[in-house]
Amino acid sequence: MLTFVVITIFEQTMKPFLTILFLSITLLVAGQTSPINYMFRVFLTDKGAADYSISRPEEFLTKEAIERKLIQNVPVDSSDFPINKDYFVMVQNAGAEVVSFSKWFDLLVVKVEDSTRIESIAKLPFVERVEYVWRGEAHSNKKDIRPRLQKVECKEELDSTSYFGATKKQYELHNAENLVQSGFRGKGMNIAIIDAGFTNADVIPSFDNIRIMGIADIVSNGTIFNSSDHGTKVLSTMVVDLPNQMIGSASQADYLLLRSEDTRSEFPVEEDYWIRAVEFADSMGVDLINTSLGYNQFDDPQLSYNYSNLDGKTSLMTKAADKAFDKGMILVISMGNEGNKPWKYMTPPADARNVLSIGAIGVDSTIASFSSLGPTYDLRIKPDLLSVGKNTVTIGQEGLIGSTNGTSLSSPFMAGLITSLWSIHPELNRRELIKIVKQSTDRYSNPDKETGYGYGIPDFGKSMKAVLQTLESNKKTFSDNNISIYPDKDQYVIKLIDPPFFIKGYSVNLLDQNGELIDKLKFNDQKLAHFPKSKLKGIKEVFFVVDSPRSQQTIRIKL
Repeated sequence: MLTFVVITIFEQTMKPFLTILFLSITLLVAGQTSPINYMFRVFLTDKGAADYSISRPEEFLTKEAIERKLIQNVPVDSSDFPINKDYFVMVQNAGAEVVSFSKWFDLLVVKVEDSTRIESIAKLPFVERVEYVWRGEAHSNKKDIRPRLQKVECKEELDSTSYFGATKKQYELHNAENLVQSGFRGKGMNIAIIDAGFTNADVIPSFDNIRIMGIADIVSNGTIFNSSDHGTKVLSTMVVDLPNQMIGSASQADYLLLRSEDTRSEFPVEEDYWIRAVEFADSMGVDLINTSLGYNQFDDPQLSYNYSNLDGKTSLMTKAADKAFDKGMILVISMGNEGNKPWKYMTPPADARNVLSIGAIGVDSTIASFSSLGPTYDLRIKPDLLSVGKNTVTIGQEGLIGSTNGTSLSSPFMAGLITSLWSIHPELNRRELIKIVKQSTDRYSNPDKETGYGYGIPDFGKSMKAVLQTLESNKKTFSDNNISIYPDKDQYVIKLIDPPFFIKGYSVNLLDQNGELIDKLKFNDQKLAHFPKSKLKGIKEVFFVVDSPRSQQTIRIKL
């Protein structure tokens, strides 16, 4: 029998560590004790003989991954090569089960029924060394019955007079209302969420319009839609599109849902599962990864981290986070909820150098007491950014709007806003985008090192204007294979060229040089939209945001 214990961040935790950054989960199993198994990282001397070449990336990378690397100016290298399948077979023949692997770090993760079996594996000619990362009972984590959608009262007071409903104040905090209302909601961008599970996310009515590009359960013996609703709440902050009730921060992006958290215990092997999820996201061509998982103390204290390990180069998970950035992705990561606990500081991988680590505030801009602190051990500023993590508007497994606390929620809401911002100019280099977001913060010129504010709160009104200015400027006219824009007497004409979808699925928004919405247009049966020049007096340039069912294009015209 399984007993599911959920404890909020304000209550005493069952363990002195935090796996999921806004709540802690304990599984109590009654019945017979299963045999103790062990897991080890098996570091390889190489990937093994394989006929791969960086000149033929299509043989081991998806089209989407190749395209993202080209856009982000990231070269294909040998770390992208798969590990030779023969190594998997030879390790299994030596008495181990391969449960995970990493092509970036040339390692396999194996499970053995007897710890002494690892000795024969360590002697294999292609094995460099082994590291112990888990021990425990070999019972299943699978639940045969998932929680039902229950009728509960909504805890939020909905402002039906505002398009943003309960999320109004969250958008106001970041000056992000115009970003969404101008049509930038992440369309054309791919987001991966790595979490502990997404209970009922596949049946919650408020998620009906979510764009799923794929799902993967990295942890064996579990079910991604019936293991934890932590990921459900995380997902809701980004994908929900309920006008006058709740608006997610990137409701039109495409999502890859990945489960890497094993709630049965707390061991470093969960870092390996997370790394496998990140590598999978890379192979799928993901642009941005959000994760609300972090680790510092384990069931075996010998494996736990200390503050000196928060140097950006100790935790394998932290190394993988920076590696993912090098591969062309942006990673948005929760700082952790240790600010009012003995640990106090962030949890890996939030100490990585090139990730955006997100702290938590309320809508009043006051830091949440639980939000983990910086700096890193090597004195780098953390958190990088702040967003609402206190009473964040969410939807859990019951399917109704409520609120939740934790940096687990500030991280995805911020991740969605950054993705929506990026959708203005998807070819923009990730380094430039991060620079623009950081420069918009309220403490950029005077960051806080020790009280949890870091660089502070981003202003997406400023960021939006800056990103619009990175677009190529066209003088009066524009034309490509999809659209043509040109002046005709007293009006501007926008013409669709061979649209693959029904005309009703297309629209165009006009923005001025400050990113303010001028008008919204529809196309007629002749595939044309018209806008009078008389409404452009005093406007130096116009941004045409052309929206289709599956993509979006922003065109800058100098008048």
